[in-house]
Amino acid sequence: MLGSSPTRMRLILSLALALGTGTAAAAADWPSRPVTIVVPYAAGGNTDFIARVTAERLSNAFGQSFIVENRTGASGMIAAEYVAHRPADAYTLFFATITQISMAPFLAKIRYDPVKDFVPIVNVGANPFVAVVGSRQPFENLADLVAYARLNPGKLTVGHAGVGSTTHLSASLFLSRAGIKATMVPYKGGSPALTDVIAGFTDVCFSNLSEVIPHVRGGRVRFLGVSSGKRIRQLPDVPAIAENYPGYSMETWDGLLAPAGVPAEVGDRLASAVTKILSVAQFQEKLESAGVTPLPGEVKDVFARRIQQDMVYWKPAIEDLGIKPE
Repeated sequence: MLGSSPTRMRLILSLALALGTGTAAAAADWPSRPVTIVVPYAAGGNTDFIARVTAERLSNAFGQSFIVENRTGASGMIAAEYVAHRPADAYTLFFATITQISMAPFLAKIRYDPVKDFVPIVNVGANPFVAVVGSRQPFENLADLVAYARLNPGKLTVGHAGVGSTTHLSASLFLSRAGIKATMVPYKGGSPALTDVIAGFTDVCFSNLSEVIPHVRGGRVRFLGVSSGKRIRQLPDVPAIAENYPGYSMETWDGLLAPAGVPAEVGDRLASAVTKILSVAQFQEKLESAGVTPLPGEVKDVFARRIQQDMVYWKPAIEDLGIKPE
């Protein structure tokens, strides 16, 4: 028996204080062991590259290992579900993209809540996609491509990285805005889609700039447009698709999230560390060389607002494309 009510109250208060002190101490000591950053795609891709260069600098900043772990499948939603159900101790983080967070509820029947199960920490960078054709194709610009598609309904072939992928949605949204029909050709990733465009097996695809640059230098592909709302610094002579089709916009982002309930102090320290990393000119140049725009100001609430805005944009856009969660 605990005796009188005051005695029980003192015990409860003592336990609460001890627990609170323990939690604060754990947050202050973080990280006391290696931290895992889960990447939802295979090694070698754009997201993996950004995660690894960020993890390397976080390791230096905190004096503790930040290890990248690739968990692939279901457009990254397998990785998202895994991290969503990890302990909220900030030893497992998620290097997410727009697909798993802002688009997922409208693409698939997922077993996690992108808003309730995660805490946005910091957005590292954003990048548009580029519409490219093989250099042997007759299309010199988007107007040529659209004219061909209108004269030959369904004959234009468009490669993409799988149904529901960002490259699929970029292309589908463009076809919708341009009012043309094409045959969509799914691949197991962006690289094989680009390879077939270069070989002439398909006509056009939307790709990450980092995947295309080596082939441009070799004269094997031609840029037709970028999917961002305006031209990008890396390709000042390539028009934004929005210049001809106002309102068209497609950008993905790569940001760091933690399971919901992570100590606020740890989230603040992480956000501050990545913001400092993003302010280093050498790091900025490394991202920009991969076609990524650094986003040093998108921390916590600002990042959360981007996620919400993306959801508002993509819900009707995905519905209009006839894609239903399965």
